[in-house]
Amino acid sequence: MRTPPTSKQSNTPLHLSGNLHVTGQSRFIGEMLPSPQCLALKPVPSQYAHAKIRSIDASAAQSIPGVIAILTHRDIPGENMIGHVLLDEPLFPVDEVQYIGQPIALVVAETARIAELAASKVNVEYENLHPVLTTAEAIERDLLYVPARHVLRGNIEEGFAAADHILEDELHLAGQEHFYLETQRCIAIPGENGEIVLQSATQSTSEVQEICAKVLGKHSKDITIEVPRLGGGFGGKERTPVLWSCLTALAAAVTGKPTELILTRHEDMRWTGKRHPFDIRYRIGFTKSGKITAYEVELNANGGAYCDLSLAILDRAVLHADNCYFIPNVKITGRACRTNLPPNTAMRGFGAPQGIFAIESAITRIAEMLKIDPFTIRIMNSYSEGQTTPFGQQVHEAATVELLERLRTDAEYDRVTTEVNHFNLLHHDVKRGIGVMPTKFGISFTATFLNQGSALVWIYTDGSISLSHGGIEMGQELNTKVAQVVARELGVSLSRIRVETANTKRVGNASPTAASSGSDINGNAARIAAKILRDRLTDQAILLYREKWDVEVSPDEIVFEADTIYSRTAPEHILTFPEVVHYAYMNRIALGAHGYYRTPNLVFDRVAFHGSPFAYFVFGCALAVVELKLMDGTFRIVSTHIVHETGRSLNPEIDRGQIEGAFIQGMGWCTFEELAFHPVSGEYLAVSPSTYKIPTIKDLPETFIVDMVDCDREHASVYQSKAIGEPPLIYGEAVFFAIKDALSAAVNHSVPIQLSLPATPNAVLLAHEHAKKSINRK
Repeated sequence: MRTPPTSKQSNTPLHLSGNLHVTGQSRFIGEMLPSPQCLALKPVPSQYAHAKIRSIDASAAQSIPGVIAILTHRDIPGENMIGHVLLDEPLFPVDEVQYIGQPIALVVAETARIAELAASKVNVEYENLHPVLTTAEAIERDLLYVPARHVLRGNIEEGFAAADHILEDELHLAGQEHFYLETQRCIAIPGENGEIVLQSATQSTSEVQEICAKVLGKHSKDITIEVPRLGGGFGGKERTPVLWSCLTALAAAVTGKPTELILTRHEDMRWTGKRHPFDIRYRIGFTKSGKITAYEVELNANGGAYCDLSLAILDRAVLHADNCYFIPNVKITGRACRTNLPPNTAMRGFGAPQGIFAIESAITRIAEMLKIDPFTIRIMNSYSEGQTTPFGQQVHEAATVELLERLRTDAEYDRVTTEVNHFNLLHHDVKRGIGVMPTKFGISFTATFLNQGSALVWIYTDGSISLSHGGIEMGQELNTKVAQVVARELGVSLSRIRVETANTKRVGNASPTAASSGSDINGNAARIAAKILRDRLTDQAILLYREKWDVEVSPDEIVFEADTIYSRTAPEHILTFPEVVHYAYMNRIALGAHGYYRTPNLVFDRVAFHGSPFAYFVFGCALAVVELKLMDGTFRIVSTHIVHETGRSLNPEIDRGQIEGAFIQGMGWCTFEELAFHPVSGEYLAVSPSTYKIPTIKDLPETFIVDMVDCDREHASVYQSKAIGEPPLIYGEAVFFAIKDALSAAVNHSVPIQLSLPATPNAVLLAHEHAKKSINRK
């Protein structure tokens, strides 16, 4: 008797783009051979953070041979508006600029060199105005996009009255440059009947499509967005590409020729928005044992010149202000402030890292003051199953206590603590410190309507498969995971599947690839489409069994596995996948299916700020040990141990890479990625790799352990998997608190350490000096 086939190893790597990347064959926007007719574009940027435009003289630029056009707001056929959440951002300013780098005009020329020369010859006369650069001044001038957000639970004053101790502090968190390898770019190709095809470096195809159509006075059907892949995004290509794509589309519409806009690294870093800087004040009350009775926090986000995604980012900061802790009396206030910096935008974590940093700073202070182990404080205050957040969502499958205890045991915390204390006794100019960072991270877009997605699956008559979905591949291997879902549902090898480029004609109305929801939304949509096809092929397999072998089988007996289809009750009869597909085609059975998915059980009142905005929470924690040189403020990470709950991971190797990368990116934000801007002019000063330091391989922990907790979770997503992209970034904050602990050890834990974020060598030296002066004053 023949036995059913066993799963065989596919020759396709689990990282679908891996071979292409390492051999240099993967194609990105701007790498295709340009058309001889393709025109180059160069924006004319504002030189002031805030100024009135008195005049624009382009005569000298227009006289340069090879200049085709110089476009301003007067050349826009539709609406001069690219604002989306709020209608506050024009494509071109009419009479007033709001940030350095804001495009005032656009040069269209035959070559990039001519365009650059012409842009430098456009003379703009300004009347300089006072720029607002800080949240403090924005609040003083009432420059908020919308009124402040408020979340209240319990009675905050009664909570403080019940406390044995009250601590308060102010925190200043800097922004962070995305530093994707591929800069902002777009190619526009005019077609027939007014159509324009855009290859846009965007995480949000539908938003670029919709807004470009409005700017050009067209319908969405006339604009096609095509994205092969992105060279990194991290949130910086969720909203920001709208501006550069609309400029490129406008030039193509006016000239009738293909156009290309690519920002240089210097331009990208100087003109685009970053992770939001936050200014935070908190007050926390707690008992002698460390139980928190009240927490009051103000989260003030520096949003930049236009709203962009600041309101949603502020919402997530507010929604994560409690992190892992049940606090009976809470008052959270959030403000999104309008300033004259480039519009700050989405970045990995989307406000949660800032909100979480505040409560973890408070937890650290409590432990220091009471001289109680921080693990004890965290476990004592962690959520229990079924408790509700300040905004009213129940916390299910609460895993903080379980994971913290696992981390404490597996990382040998007690031994490490003893060794660190012993090291510090023996060394005067070098100190070690320990930082612990848990997270409870909500998964879903807080804008409920975005939690939907589609996929299109075609099976060709030879059994090969084309898969399209609404997500964007940007290095996180979303395509691999979605392809794995289809392969699992249809029982085929990955080598049968080609994942197509993201295209608004194949999958329309796609939500951004963001909020760590790419695999959840697009994977489920693809699963539904594949399930439709599987059901159709099941019926055909039953007919084939009857026709070939005169055997009757039922649908629940049919197995799809290893590119074959067979019945559990008649395993000696095996059909190949292509055989059944071809049979279905000959019987005129549809071999294409559209899958649509909407995340269930999301109910959130954004006005009352109450409900269940998240499908589930991701839990995890990290411990970091650092060694700090007090003479120069530099550090090295001795060890990092991460315990992260993945549910049933779709691809453990990809998830491990995401955890490691997120940790390093979070560590960079907290320690040495200094995003400096001029305090008077508002100009970004670190605008290249030579002036903006990002982590390198030398900054990796010497011992780096990632413990992925694979477990069944009812509250999860496709095949019980959990999102992976953003939650692990929080673990990087453990390094900051480890540095702070090392500084505290340098002064015998006798005074609080005032350390700003990022903890650059200069910030560390200032904090050490301040601590020593505080001791002398005592």
